[in-house]
Amino acid sequence: MADEYLWDRTGKPDPEIARLEKLLAGYGYAAPRRRSRFPMLLAVAAGLALVASASIWLTRAPVSEWKIAGKGLTVGQTIVTNGTGAKLEAEQVGNIVLDANSRLRIVRSAGDRQELALQRGTMHALIWAPPSRFVVDTPSARTIDLGCAYTLTVLTDNSGMLTVQTGWVAFQAGAIESFIPAGAACRTRAHRGPGLPYFEDAPPALREAVARFETSGGREDLDAIEKNARKRDALTLWHLMLRTSGSDRDSVVRRFADLVPGVDVEGLGAGNSEAIDQAWNQLGLGRTDWWRSWKHSWTIK
Repeated sequence: MADEYLWDRTGKPDPEIARLEKLLAGYGYAAPRRRSRFPMLLAVAAGLALVASASIWLTRAPVSEWKIAGKGLTVGQTIVTNGTGAKLEAEQVGNIVLDANSRLRIVRSAGDRQELALQRGTMHALIWAPPSRFVVDTPSARTIDLGCAYTLTVLTDNSGMLTVQTGWVAFQAGAIESFIPAGAACRTRAHRGPGLPYFEDAPPALREAVARFETSGGREDLDAIEKNARKRDALTLWHLMLRTSGSDRDSVVRRFADLVPGVDVEGLGAGNSEAIDQAWNQLGLGRTDWWRSWKHSWTIK
């Protein structure tokens, strides 16, 4: 019987076996209870939900001041128009009409800074924000609004055209800069930046010569600009002085002095910055210290 008890615990145990079992009972193996996995899974799920919500909060783009049909747009958002255009509005900044087949990105939107990027197409901007607070980048130049209405176009080859209806726009790329008043236009080209501003009512021969000079820089085109320039076209000659040197600059300076008497011819020929600013101030288009102070509030691209 004792042997049967040892194998399957049947029968009567031997007294010595019973004594040993009682003595060793405190050291026996007790299988752990199987705990439910539900509380652990619940904790993991809660943790994942917390991480997900934190991730959304951290990556959610800030809302810009711009809206389309009352719906807010976010910083970093790109507006793409296909068959129809779109109108963007910002109460404290202005309005933008985006033509069909255009692409515009909101780069930055803070209380005193609005920065957009026109990647292709045409936009018409009417801005009432204080000067220099509204900037639009293109692939080849940056426009800095000085309180105005203007039209900006970017073509598929990254060239562009700026025309100003009211006010002023500064057009720049690196150290190259152009200042475009109401009634004037200016091209920009990839790897070249802004060209020579000209009034839209300038003689066709002058406008055509400007377009050629911007790509070839030929002496014949320079002569054609000088020959066809009216007094009003001293705007174009002023910029041309900054894009030429040597005998070419001397020639432009002489023609400029014919149209705007009293300028410092020697200083202009030498590229003296004070003489250049004083020459601008005699164009009747405002003073350089005004628009330069506004323009320089933005870092040159």
